[in-house]
Amino acid sequence: MNKYVSMYLPLVDFIAECMGENTEVVLHDLTDYHQSVVAIRNGNISGRSVGSPITDLSLKVLKAAIFEQVPYMANYQGVAKNGHMLKSSTYFIKDDSERFVGMLCVNTDYHNLVESRNLLTDLIAMLKIPNESSIISENLNMNVQDLVMNNIHRICPDIVNVAETMQQREKMDIVDKLNEMGTFMIKGAISYVADALRVSVPTVYRYLNLVKKEN
Repeated sequence: MNKYVSMYLPLVDFIAECMGENTEVVLHDLTDYHQSVVAIRNGNISGRSVGSPITDLSLKVLKAAIFEQVPYMANYQGVAKNGHMLKSSTYFIKDDSERFVGMLCVNTDYHNLVESRNLLTDLIAMLKIPNESSIISENLNMNVQDLVMNNIHRICPDIVNVAETMQQREKMDIVDKLNEMGTFMIKGAISYVADALRVSVPTVYRYLNLVKKEN
């Protein structure tokens, strides 16, 4: 085995232990392309073992001299013997004279993750779980004041700054929309609305009666 390649032998076990059984780690010695694999862990992923030949991508790397341009290739797509898609990365090993002598390859089979994602997607669709962009929303952790103010802010987000200068018609429109939202069905809501609109409680009652007549 090339001495520069042998320096990476401990990394084969180290990376395999860190990444787990779904990750294959392969060390290639390019002295002999026909049996370049000199160390491998979790070889069941690709069906290879020590003595297996170089891969098609490795031949392309050699032919195009990609190793002269970059020190490694990370996160490209590979295909396992069983058809599973792999997330693959290759580190190019060079000697002191910058001659390409070997490769350390890491191939992770993420088939189970894809299957789990698809299962979860189907389950979410079946249960009709709403996403964040759903029109209907519900806040479950509110007291009466928070609920009333939340409804007001939905109608007029800048109410704190503009209430003093709003015209009566604008305030009546807010009361009308709050009524449509069922806000006034809550005991005590009138006083919170009055505070927010900078008017008296009787004024809110008057606005409410007026908009009810208009509708």
